[in-house]
Amino acid sequence: VAYNLHSSMVRIGRIPFLLARPQRKEYIHLVDDILQNQEFRKLKEFFHHTNHIYDHVIRVSYISYAIAKALRLDYRSAARGGLLHDFFLYDWRERKATDTSKAMHGREHPHIALANAKEQFEISDLEADIIVKHMFPKTHAMPRYKESFVVSLGDKIASVYEYAIQIRHRLTRASA
Repeated sequence: VAYNLHSSMVRIGRIPFLLARPQRKEYIHLVDDILQNQEFRKLKEFFHHTNHIYDHVIRVSYISYAIAKALRLDYRSAARGGLLHDFFLYDWRERKATDTSKAMHGREHPHIALANAKEQFEISDLEADIIVKHMFPKTHAMPRYKESFVVSLGDKIASVYEYAIQIRHRLTRASA
């Protein structure tokens, strides 16, 4: 009720909206060069949690952009780093099947993603930190920037959402 009242008052101009709102056009403008990159588009070929890596990184990127914008952080870097955080070009399930420790992908893929990102784009120190530290706390390296925490959180939110949707679909099919 309070949120609806606040939203209606913002709409009619009685009070200013206190948080910067995410905007789809602005977001696309910030990341379009990445989305159009042929190497990046190869992420559509690799399955991730419940769909393609491509779908996952877009979800993480937009969530991170929206949170960073609301917190008045560097939302451009959050959007771009979020998009590139899983820019590894292999099927991690196949790799996990041959990895005796079963943990190498989780620790290595941020560095592989960063190397791939640097080959294709100019990457700032902030974006590099976002990419390499997105698996915190699993990778133990503490994020250096607030935006790195935001993308790490965005990655976890997106993953929970993706698995929740998968569970919902399974339950729906089971009850049909």
